[in-house]
Amino acid sequence: MNLKKDAWKPIFASVVLTVIAAYVLMGLFYMIGNGGDLKEILLRPKELITFVYTEENLKTVFSLAPFVILAALLYTFRSSIIVPKLEYASDFGLHGTSRWGTPDEVIDGKMFSKNNSYTTDPVDAFQMEKGIIVGKVPKKRELLIIPRNTTIDNRNVLVIGSSGSGKGQSFVFPNMINHTEETIIVTDPKGEIYEATHQIKRDQGYKVYQVDFINFVNCDRYNPLDYVEDDEDARAIANTIASNSVDEGKRDFWSESAVAFLSAFILYVKEKYKDKANMRHVVEMVARAGKDEEYLDEIIKNMSPDHPAYHMFTLANMSSGNTRAGIMATLAQQISIFAMQKIAKMTAKSDFKFHNLQKEKSVLYIKIRMDENPFVQLTATFFEQLIAVLYDIADKNHSKLPIPTIFLLDEFANIGTINKYPRVLATCRGLGMAMMTIIQDIGQLEDKKRYGPEMARSIINNHDTQLFLRTKDTKTAKYFSELAGETTVKHKQKSASYGRKEGSKSISEQYVKRSLITPGELMNMDKNTCYLFVSGAYPMKLEKAWQFDIYGDLLSNYEKYRSRLGYTAPLWNGEWVWDEEDSAAQDIQEVKQELEESDVVLLNEMIDEINKIDEDEEDEEITEEELRVLLGNVEDENEDEENESEEVGEAEELQSILDEIEEELDAFDEMEDEITEEDLMEIIEEFSEFSDDSEGEQEESNQKIADELPI
Repeated sequence: MNLKKDAWKPIFASVVLTVIAAYVLMGLFYMIGNGGDLKEILLRPKELITFVYTEENLKTVFSLAPFVILAALLYTFRSSIIVPKLEYASDFGLHGTSRWGTPDEVIDGKMFSKNNSYTTDPVDAFQMEKGIIVGKVPKKRELLIIPRNTTIDNRNVLVIGSSGSGKGQSFVFPNMINHTEETIIVTDPKGEIYEATHQIKRDQGYKVYQVDFINFVNCDRYNPLDYVEDDEDARAIANTIASNSVDEGKRDFWSESAVAFLSAFILYVKEKYKDKANMRHVVEMVARAGKDEEYLDEIIKNMSPDHPAYHMFTLANMSSGNTRAGIMATLAQQISIFAMQKIAKMTAKSDFKFHNLQKEKSVLYIKIRMDENPFVQLTATFFEQLIAVLYDIADKNHSKLPIPTIFLLDEFANIGTINKYPRVLATCRGLGMAMMTIIQDIGQLEDKKRYGPEMARSIINNHDTQLFLRTKDTKTAKYFSELAGETTVKHKQKSASYGRKEGSKSISEQYVKRSLITPGELMNMDKNTCYLFVSGAYPMKLEKAWQFDIYGDLLSNYEKYRSRLGYTAPLWNGEWVWDEEDSAAQDIQEVKQELEESDVVLLNEMIDEINKIDEDEEDEEITEEELRVLLGNVEDENEDEENESEEVGEAEELQSILDEIEEELDAFDEMEDEITEEDLMEIIEEFSEFSDDSEGEQEESNQKIADELPI
C-alpha cells in the first residue's frame, strides 16, 4: 500500500474528528442518563469522563467507539490517502506483458542459491552460500545470492546508487564478509573497508595488501615498469596514460606522437636499468631530451638496431623543430604526475607482484579518491596491468585462474579509463573472474573523459545482473524504467448520472498501457527498497541487504566473535614500512641529478609551452636560438659556473660536498610536501660554492662520482 504525498492531512483530520465525535457521544449518553443541556454538559469534561468510565457498559463502548469512528473516517477519505492500487493484467497482454517477479521464482538452486537463510546470530550467517549477495527477500531472513555455478550467463553485477544510497553497507561490506574462498580486489574510497574488514580477512586465511592512491604512504608500493617485458607492454602503459591525460577523450596528433615517444623511453629505461627501472627514470630522460635536442640523436646513434627501443625511437624521432617541441611538451604533460615526490617514492619499486594474488588467496584494498581523481593516469594503469596479468596467468593455466577472483569496484568512474574493460566484462567469467561495477549514475560512464556513450552501452550490457539502489539522475531513472518494461493494467472508471426522479451508476473497465515502474517512482523510492534486474527473469522489488541486518554487530565488536568463529591468533597490529635498501650514495646521486637537471621545473615549463604552440597558427620552424629559449639550456649555465671556478681538487673538498648534499637529503626526507623551485635553487647555490675545480678536473670529478655511485 502506497500513501499519497499529502496523506497526512486527511489522516490528521480524521483523528481530530474522531476525538470530537467520541466526546460529543459521551455527552449524549450523559444527557440521556442524567438529563440537562448538552452544551453545558460538554463544558464539564472531568465530570463527563468520570461518568463514562465508572459505568462498566459505557467503559466498554467507549474503549471501542473511537477506533470504529476513526476507521469509518479513514475509509471515507481513502481516495485522498491511498494511491489507487493498479490491477495488473499482464497476462491479457494488450499493451505489454512485463510484471514483477518474485524471489521464489529464481531461488531454485540454479540461478540463485537455496542456502540463503540467516538468523539473529551473526555467526550463523557464515553458513550461507559463498556467493554474491545482491538483495534481501522482503519480510524474510533470506538473501538472494548468486552462486559460483549460477545459470546466469555471467556473474558481473552493475550497481547503481547515488551518494547515501547504501552501496557500501548493503553491497560491498556483505560481499567482503561473505566471500572466503576467492581472491578479492576492492576499491576503498574512504579507507573504511580496510579498517573494518582486514582482521576478518586475515583470520579467514587471506594475504592482505593495500595500495594508497590518495596519500601514497603507509601502503604497499607499486612500480608500473615491473610489468613491462616487451614493446607491447610499453605501448599499453603509454596508451593508458595518454587516454587518461586528454580532455573529453580526444586523442590528437600531439597525443598520439607522445605515445610513440613514451613507449620508446619506457623500453629504453627498462633495458638500461632492468628490474631497477621506474617512471622517475623516464621523467629524467624526458626532461633531458626536452633541454637538448641532440640528446635523442646521440642515444639512437649509439644504440644497436637490435635494441628493443631502437625502431620506436627512430620512428618517434622523425619530427623536428616546432612539431617536436609540441610533442615533447605534450609528453611532459602526460607524465608530470610521476615527477611528484610522493608518487616517485611510491612507484620506485613494488612491494608485491600481481602474480602473488594467484599464489594464495589474497585481498587487495585500493584507496582512491571519492571526488575527482587527479591521478587517473596512475590508477587506470594499475588496474589495466592487474587485469592483464590475471589474463596472462589464466592463459597459462588452461584458461582458468588458479584462484577465482572478484572485483568490487566502488566509485568505478574515479579509477579512470580502462581501455579494454568492455572486452574484459564479456570474457572474464570463463577465466573465473566476476566484476562488480559500482557507479552513481550512467552519466559517469557516458562522460567523454571516460568511456563515451557507445562504450558505456557496451559496459552496461555486459552485466547480466543490474542492481538499482537509488538515483538522482533522470536519465538513469528513465533507463531502468524502460528496462523494467511496460505492462497492461485494468483501469476501473466509475460514472453516475442523476435525473429528477432517479439516477444511475455504472462502472466500466479499460485495459491501458503503463510502465511497470515510472522514472518518478524510481527517484522517490523508499530507502530500504532496491530493484534487481537479471537477464532471463522478471524484475524484482527487494529489500537492501544491509550488513548490520545480516551480521549484526560483527564488524563493530569483532573481537567478541573471533573465538566463536575459531580464530585465536593474535590480532594484527603491524604497519607498512618501506625498506630503504638503496644506499645513501645512490640517494645523493639522485638528488644531485634532480638539482642539476631541475626535472619538475622543466616539465612545468614544457607543459606551459604546449599552449603557446597550439595557439600559433603559422607552421614556421623555430630557430636554434628560440629552441634554446623554449627548452632552456642548462649546459650554458653550467659552463659559466665552470669558467668562474678555480682549481682546488682536494679529496677533502669532495667529501665535504657529499656530506653537505647528504644533510640536505635528510632534510628532504622529513618534508611532507614536494621540494619547491626556491628550495632547489637554494641548494644549487650552496652546491656551487664548493665547486672550485677547473673545467677539465670538474668534469673528471663528476664522472668519477657518477661511476662510483649507483644510478
